[in-house]
Amino acid sequence: MGKAIGIDLGTTNSVVAYKDTAVKVIQTGPNPADLRRSCIALDKNDQFLVGNEVYNKWKTYSPNIVVSVKRLMGTGINDPQVQKMFGDKNAYPYGIKKPTGGTEDAVAVVLRGKEFSPEQLSGEILKALKNDANNTLGDVTHAVITVPAYFTEKQKSATKKAAELAGIHVQRLLAEPTAAAISYGFDKMLPGESKQVLVYDFGGGTFDLSILMAVDGQFIESGSGGDRWLGGDDIDRILTDYVCKQIEKRDGFVLSELLASKSEKEQKEFIGGLKSGVEDAKKTLSKYEKATIFFSGFLENEEEDPVDDLVISRDEFERLITPLIKRTIDLIEELLEKTSIPMETIDRILLVGGSSCIPLVKKMLIDKYGSEKVLSSEKPMLAIAEGAAILAQSLPSEEDALIGTPLNVENPVGVVLTTKHQTFIQLENPDGSKRMEKIIDGQEVLPLEVNRKFRTITNNQKIVEVKLFNDTEEGRYEKISSGFFTISENLPAMSELNFTFNLDEDETMTAKVKVVKTGKSTEIRLGRGKNDNSCLSELSLKMEEVLNNPHISDSKKSTFIGEMQQIIDKINKNNYSPTDSKWTDHEEEIRAAYTRALMGDKRENNLGEIFASILIGQFERFLNPSDANEMREKLFKIKNSNDKFEKDSLRQELESLSNKYSLLIHVFMFKLIGDNSNNPQVAGRAVCVYEEMVSALDNHNIGEVNELIRNNEDLLDEIQKGTITIGMGTSIG
Repeated sequence: MGKAIGIDLGTTNSVVAYKDTAVKVIQTGPNPADLRRSCIALDKNDQFLVGNEVYNKWKTYSPNIVVSVKRLMGTGINDPQVQKMFGDKNAYPYGIKKPTGGTEDAVAVVLRGKEFSPEQLSGEILKALKNDANNTLGDVTHAVITVPAYFTEKQKSATKKAAELAGIHVQRLLAEPTAAAISYGFDKMLPGESKQVLVYDFGGGTFDLSILMAVDGQFIESGSGGDRWLGGDDIDRILTDYVCKQIEKRDGFVLSELLASKSEKEQKEFIGGLKSGVEDAKKTLSKYEKATIFFSGFLENEEEDPVDDLVISRDEFERLITPLIKRTIDLIEELLEKTSIPMETIDRILLVGGSSCIPLVKKMLIDKYGSEKVLSSEKPMLAIAEGAAILAQSLPSEEDALIGTPLNVENPVGVVLTTKHQTFIQLENPDGSKRMEKIIDGQEVLPLEVNRKFRTITNNQKIVEVKLFNDTEEGRYEKISSGFFTISENLPAMSELNFTFNLDEDETMTAKVKVVKTGKSTEIRLGRGKNDNSCLSELSLKMEEVLNNPHISDSKKSTFIGEMQQIIDKINKNNYSPTDSKWTDHEEEIRAAYTRALMGDKRENNLGEIFASILIGQFERFLNPSDANEMREKLFKIKNSNDKFEKDSLRQELESLSNKYSLLIHVFMFKLIGDNSNNPQVAGRAVCVYEEMVSALDNHNIGEVNELIRNNEDLLDEIQKGTITIGMGTSIG
């Protein structure tokens, strides 16, 4: 294989390192530095730019500049902290939204009117780091990439996807605190020696804690904690607020009003200059007693005179940030209490991350726990990448494993990985209420297999949905994946189902189920948040709508469930990637079956004829020409045939052909409601939605059409109530 590196993919800064005879950090960017800023911009030529130079030109690229994208990895648009980012345009000027055509379990970043996933943007950072490594080492193909201790399975999957987009094969995802402990040398223990360490990782965007037991070069994680929204960014924000209030107090103006009178260019210059000035002041105050923030270069007062520069003392700075550092110590105490590990048994507290370079951090930790416990390296911000590089060099490649090539290391590093989160399955009670049941505890050694028994809740249950959740540090449940399986036999309620859940070393979940009575086992295909998640969410939503709709007959419901069973069986049989187009095909099949269920029983035999007539009359410009010609021919034959069997056969063929365009049929239903609803408000809204959908179709924006359907599906109640019907008498153009 090519050379292997260690990568610290950070919220604020990223680092890449490698090991040969010694551990070395690779210099990055045109002005060589140890750190590459995790900052991405999209320029006017739609080219991505990454790094320190981009951040330093904030005013040039804003709002098409992205920082802290790591915070969006594996999240959903309704995550409270994502909403917090959405509301803070000064810190996060880029657009944040639900992906067009996607679900609320994901997030999209908008740059220059185009949507990008957090994985795509993180992939650009990784690509830049890989290029830095290539310039130093040559052919780099493999990497150990570090992730925060709190990362969920979704966030880890997103990280692996980003690496894949960057052309990097992930040897291992390694918890950042464990990487730091390796860097500090706790992988080099004497035989029989053991040390328990607490890793204090105070970075730019996150604060991680981890308690590790190091024994004979092996690491066992005993507990983890911290706060993913606490870091150097918060220090910058506190210092920024203080600076702004000080100049307002000193000079007697309201900054927001002053900026409102400036041009957009001047406002961007102020934001960019203040960001840079605050960050430089923070670094200066870690070494010297005073720092100056230079306003005179980018801000003028109401008389158009330059605003005087502001001097800040270290005493002022430390007074401002003391509550934040106290919060980190409180989190240490919470972790010790949660794990029942007394501080007396902790041999060392290892300082990691750029914010731990602030002198007050070390002082407050020493005041609390004693100088003999606190250990800091010369450059703690590099420790994580260095530890990852050490592990990367010790791991065999897949090729080496196949041919038995010995490792070129004397003491390979061993890491015993554990679960970072509890995992829950959502169960349904006989009365329809939901409850969460824990299936995997925190701090279990990985890889892990868990066997659990559950039961069906109704007679002759045909489809079972499996929803899995992690706990989060905010005390919420976060959905990590879902899947379905089918039961072909007619089983009584309370029939036993044996589930087997497997977690690999990266906490990626796989699941299978065995129906005890029949002995039949099924692999359950779990969604990972891309096309698969959209399809499975659509399946769940449409099943609920059909089964709970009193206007749909039992026979139609039975037919619909049978069609869903076939789709689920195809999904579980095939190992589609999360982005495979087959998921989209299945989503169209689900929508087509749903449309047929809504149509009622009266027109069951001629739905194909109806659908084909609609497609030809309304949407021919969107059809494949050969399909349009075939529809015309079959419609002509039906019209001129007196043979009932021939007509039925042609109608079935038309229905199969029309199913390829179920999205267009769905769109037409909104026109139908707009033309026929007795409720003027409903009709008006349906007409507007229909026109927006057609406009999106004309622009080839299928994602927008899907989003419009999802956001307005309540309008279909008009059809479900039976107040509007579709048939050959409908005006179609």
